[in-house]
Parts: sequence; structure tokens; C-alpha cells
Amino acid sequence: MVLYGQIVIGAPGSGKTTYCDGMQQYLRLLGRDAWVVNLDPANEVPPARNEEGHDAESNTNEQQVEEEEGNAQLPYETILDVCQDIISLDSVMNQLHLGPNGGLLYCMEYIEHHLGHVLKLLKERLGIENDKHASRAYLLFDLPGQIELTAHSAVVGRIAARLVRELDLRLVCVQLVDAAICLPDVSKFIGASLVCTSSMMRMELPCVNVLSKMDLLGGIGANNIKQKDGSESDSDDDFASDGHSPMPFNLEFFTQCYDLHRLLDYLDSNPMDFISGAVTDEDKEYMDDPEYQKARQRTRNSNFYRKYRKLHHELCDLVDDFGLLSFLPLSIQDAESVGRVVARIDKCNGYVFVKDQNLQQSTAGVERKENNLQDLFSSAIVADSEWGTGVLSDVQEKYLGATMFREEISELKHR
Repeated sequence: MVLYGQIVIGAPGSGKTTYCDGMQQYLRLLGRDAWVVNLDPANEVPPARNEEGHDAESNTNEQQVEEEEGNAQLPYETILDVCQDIISLDSVMNQLHLGPNGGLLYCMEYIEHHLGHVLKLLKERLGIENDKHASRAYLLFDLPGQIELTAHSAVVGRIAARLVRELDLRLVCVQLVDAAICLPDVSKFIGASLVCTSSMMRMELPCVNVLSKMDLLGGIGANNIKQKDGSESDSDDDFASDGHSPMPFNLEFFTQCYDLHRLLDYLDSNPMDFISGAVTDEDKEYMDDPEYQKARQRTRNSNFYRKYRKLHHELCDLVDDFGLLSFLPLSIQDAESVGRVVARIDKCNGYVFVKDQNLQQSTAGVERKENNLQDLFSSAIVADSEWGTGVLSDVQEKYLGATMFREEISELKHR
């Protein structure tokens, strides 16, 4: 039986676990049998410490309850958790005296070496071995985020290739980038673009790159900047006067990733200096001071800055030469945003052409309800499956408000 799924990667803190939780809930609302496979050995519950007043029997009972309930730290419902069934990072670090990065690499290589056992457990719990007509499960693989696993090692790619081969799995690589961190900082976004391009080639899977945590951009935009007296200003006059976004360009530029060289002029700018309310009158006078401008000019003419700019210029060339990169904005708490990402993923793995068999096995009332959900979802795919310019403008206004972008920096005027 053909299975479908997503393998979720991204830097630590980019929201992979939250994404898997929200995506599982959304897919189940669509009538899909969505399950999460936790392949992150660091997603584990710390071992409980023995306290006074707890005897051996009570500790044993608590351990049995924890084993029955599974990993209580994970927000989603798992069908397989490597921390419980295979290996955990904490045990490796304690027994082999390895650091977190080295221990995680050891854990992933251990999982690859024992992948046959992992596949056996998956097949048993999915009912694939004994029942060829088992329900079609939709699998979400939550992976660790250390860059060493994709940049310096092919272990994740080999695990994904074997999963595809032995489970007949139509897999899509979903790569998350923290929008709240990378979009305001030009150098971080260029680095994230390079990492995404490298991972797309090393994974050898259809890839969907996602700008996660879009809802947090409003916290650094002019729309949510508080005045000194603690109040928030929502008037249009504030936007017109000093409502600037920390992003140098609009959202469409960062989703399409065309001509990244335009970011080079903003390498030495401080994003927080251009947020409404973050710069006082004294700061503005200081920034306009001729001596300060001369010091900035000397910095721009220094050997370090020239090499720094040249390095990022070559990185932009590398990303542009491949031309593989594009992003989808996502707020996991916004159902419409999640639906558009799901539509793109279903196009990549072919699920868009599949009729869910679970709908045919339900009762008449439930079947009618789920069919309505399926019809709505199919209509959304056909009618509005791409993030067009109008949709991006709506998303930008929703999360950033009526802000202006840093296309003009006062420091650049004195170059």
C-alpha cells in the first residue's frame, strides 16, 4: 500500500515539534489518519529523580504508567518514538561521555544501523505486515535540527531513502526557517537560504521550504510597538510618520528569493534601529552626526567589511545559480495558512490525486461530513493553491500591519 507523509527538518527552535502538532490536528480534521514518528532522540522526558518517601514499588508503578502513556513531553500523538523504543540522547551522553552534537550524530547513526527494527515496529503498528488492506496512514517524521546532520553527514538522507523504498512512502521534505529571526537580519536570511539549498540537494526529495512563526513578526513590527508610556498606537499617523518594518523588502521578495544581491546593502544595518518607537530623538541626532557618518564610512571602506560583503555576494551567487529556493509563509495557528501549505505539500507528494479510503468506511452521517471537508479542501486546492501577489499582500498586512520597509536607510544616503 502506498503511504504519504512529510519529513520535517529545520534549525533548532524553528518550530518543528509545534508544526507536527498543528499539522497532525489539521490533517485529522480533514479525515486523514495522521500520526507522528518522533525521530529526534533529544525529544525525551528527563528521568525522574528518586525522592525521599518513594519506595521501589511506587517508582516501578510510576515507570510503568509513564511507559504506557508514552513521552509526556511531546504535544502530539506518536505511533513510534525513538526515545522510548530505540535510543535517547541523554543515555548516550551519560554512557559514552559525548557532547550534545556528537551524541545526537551517534544516535542518528545508531537509528540508521537499526533501521530494520524501526521499520518492523512501524509496520506492526500500522498493520501493514498482517493486513494489506490496512487504512492509509499519513506519517509526519519529526527530526532533530542540528545542521551537522544534513551539512556534514548523509545519515538523514539515507534514512529517508530507505523509508521511501521499504514503506512505499511518498515523502516530502518540509524545511522550516524561523521568520521572526531570519527576515529582519539580512546575513541570517542569506545563511538560511544557503542551508535550505544545500539540504534540498542532499535530501534528494521534493522539498517545501516554510517561513514559520509568521505571527511573531507583528511583535517586531511597527503595529505592536509600544509607546514610552506603555500604550499601543494604532493610528495611521504613526504608520505614516515613523512606522517602519525591520524587513528591508516586502514579503514577496523573501518568498520568491529573486536577486538576493539586493540584500547586500543592508548587511551592516541594525534592524532594531528602524522599528517605530525604538529610536529616540537623541539616537536620531547621533545617527545624523557627521563624525558618526565618517566612522560608518571608514567601517564600510575597511578590509574586513569588503571581505564580509564579498563573502555574502558569493553566497547569493551560489543560491541564485541553483534557482531552487522559494518559501511559503506559515502561522501554525492560522488554519488558512496551514491549508495552503498542505495544498502545496499534497501537490509535491501526489496526495492531491488520492481519495482517502477512510471516508468510504465511515457511517453515512460521518461520511457526509468528511466528504464535505474533502470537497472544501479540494476546492481550495483548485481555486487558490498558490501564494499569489494578492494573497501575500493580505498575509503581509495581517502580520506586519501598515508598515513601511527599510528600502531607504539614512546611513546609505551618505555613502
